Amino acid sequence: MFTVQELSDAVQAYKPIEPATKKGWSYGIRGFETTPVADIDKKFVVMRRVQLNQLGYKQGYVRTLLGYCGTIWSWAREMDLVTDNPWEGALKGLSKGKKSYPYLPFEHYERLHSEPLFMCLWYHGFRVNEIAGIQADEVVLDAEIPYFDIKRNEVRGVKNKPSVRKVPIHPACLQLVKHLPHTDNPKAGDYYSRHMKAICGHSAHGIRHNITTRMRKAGIEYSIAAAILGHSASGMTAGYGHILMEDMAEQLQKLR
Repeated sequence: MFTVQELSDAVQAYKPIEPATKKGWSYGIRGFETTPVADIDKKFVVMRRVQLNQLGYKQGYVRTLLGYCGTIWSWAREMDLVTDNPWEGALKGLSKGKKSYPYLPFEHYERLHSEPLFMCLWYHGFRVNEIAGIQADEVVLDAEIPYFDIKRNEVRGVKNKPSVRKVPIHPACLQLVKHLPHTDNPKAGDYYSRHMKAICGHSAHGIRHNITTRMRKAGIEYSIAAAILGHSASGMTAGYGHILMEDMAEQLQKLR
C-alpha cells in the first residue's frame, strides 16, 4: 500500500519537474507523508484545509499547499496509481491573495542607485535570487553583446525552464556588473529583498512588477519582454522562431 510520500516519489519519477516544484510538493504533504494513500479522501482534504486555516496561514498560501497535493494526485491518476483525485475543488472560495506593488519612479530608489544588485534588478527585472546568487561564469563580458547567462548553479536554482536564459546586459549596468557579489549564501536573495524593503518600503519583487509596466510603456515587444524576464510567452505563435540576442539588446535599451 502506497504512503503519500511514496506516491509523491513515484510521480516525480514519472515526469521531469523542477527542483522548486519538488520542494513545493514536500511542503504540500508535510505532516501526512506516512499516511496511506487509501486514507486520503474528501473528508481528509476538508480537514486539511481547516487545519491550515486554523494555523493562521494566508489564503493564498493555503491555496498553494492544497494545489500541490492536487497536482500530485492528478498525475498519479494519469499513471493509474489512484482512481480519483479527492483534492479537486479544494481551492474553491480561497482568495489567491496576490500582493500589489506601487509603481514608483527611479528617483524613489535614490539610496539604492549605487548598488549593483539594485541596478541590475531595475534594468533587467530579474527574480532577486537569480541576480543575488549569480556566479562569475554567468556574467559574460567578452562576447560581442555582453550578457547574463542565467542557469542553475551551486548557490541557487531556477524557477522553471524559461528561467534558464541569456539576457543582454543593459548599457547602464555594464560597468556595475564587475562589482556584483558572487556569494555562496543561498539566502542572499532573501537578505537583499529585506534590505530593499527597509529602505524603499517594498521587497525586491516589486521591481519585477515595475519593469513589466515600464516595458509596456517603452513599447518593448511582448515575446522579447517575456524572454528577458524568463516568462513563458502565450498565444498560438508563442513557440515559433527564436528570440535573438541582438533583438533583445536593442529592445532593452529602450528602458530608462
